[in-house]
Amino acid sequence: MRRYRWISNPLTTFPPPLPPTGRGRGWGGARRMLSAAGLAAAFCLLIPLACRPLAAREITDMAGRKVVVPDDIRRIYVAYDPPAIFLSALAPDLMVGFPFPRSPAASHFLPPAVARLPTVGGMSRIAPEKLLGLGIDVAIAWNIRGQPDQFVEQMTAMGTPTLMVDASPFRQYPAAFRFLGQLVHREERAERLARALEDTMARLDATVGALPPSRRLRVYYADSPDGLKSQCATAFRGEIVRLAGGLNVLPCHGPDSMGASVGINLETLFTLDPDAIVARTRETARFIREDPGWSHLRAVRDGRVYAFPSLPFNWAERPHSQFKMLALQWLASRLYPDDFPFDFASAVRDFYRLFYGMELTDDDIARLRD
Repeated sequence: MRRYRWISNPLTTFPPPLPPTGRGRGWGGARRMLSAAGLAAAFCLLIPLACRPLAAREITDMAGRKVVVPDDIRRIYVAYDPPAIFLSALAPDLMVGFPFPRSPAASHFLPPAVARLPTVGGMSRIAPEKLLGLGIDVAIAWNIRGQPDQFVEQMTAMGTPTLMVDASPFRQYPAAFRFLGQLVHREERAERLARALEDTMARLDATVGALPPSRRLRVYYADSPDGLKSQCATAFRGEIVRLAGGLNVLPCHGPDSMGASVGINLETLFTLDPDAIVARTRETARFIREDPGWSHLRAVRDGRVYAFPSLPFNWAERPHSQFKMLALQWLASRLYPDDFPFDFASAVRDFYRLFYGMELTDDDIARLRD
């Protein structure tokens, strides 16, 4: 399939005419967009010099789908938070925007090319008419079960090549960076980022990953404001405990899914009595430390209640991102300081230099640490 770009306005891309989508399929506005696509194609037929074909190539995405994309990709729409953060470290100049807003505090910890990107909304928060107006060359979705499959189908019906990218589990991150590097012809930089992720995983595997069960701490992951929701041992949202060498105290009894979480009460927690508690946010950790109901737990008594740093994004998850590389090392050093020494300031500075080309100040490091 060939796609055309309007010469007088290189930011506007028109898809070819499409067959009707059928009643009840796709977004509500899909049929309305066909008229615009048809007009664009008709114009190219009447005045062929006004349009030029884009060179194309076939690429296999991370779901194994073969997709034809323009060879010279200049404008990318990313529909999901995790792959957007991946791409922000690799090619922010090619992104038409971010799928979610960033606070001023978060923007402070992002380079200007990323902080200035407009918020265009994710796949459930943007009208398809707006997507056509963005003049995108390709779209990127997250390769998880459920909604992304429908999104890919809808975008493809609109004439926009759409690619699936893995953003979970953490061991897939290097492959995701290499795939994105191939997509945008920035393989060398993508390889440097992928190797940094792999080196971190190798160090974790060789240290805390090699600890015998008798030395592993039993950890509860507090994933809600009141601390009474969690992620079970094999859930991809809870993998951070396992990868950092901890034993998640909650077994899994159902299939993992994007929305899966485990509810628990304090009585059950008293029975489990974990050695350490790690909270997704500092507000949750503060609540656990200060609420009398939690004070009888061993982790609270021993001062082993931790919270992941959360700027510019939560380092652990929601959204998943390359910041998990820091979160894993940070948590491993909290659980096993003798086995996994971790110089917070040095590691964070190195991460920012590599992924974002930024130099952090001492004040920046203090804000991230507190």
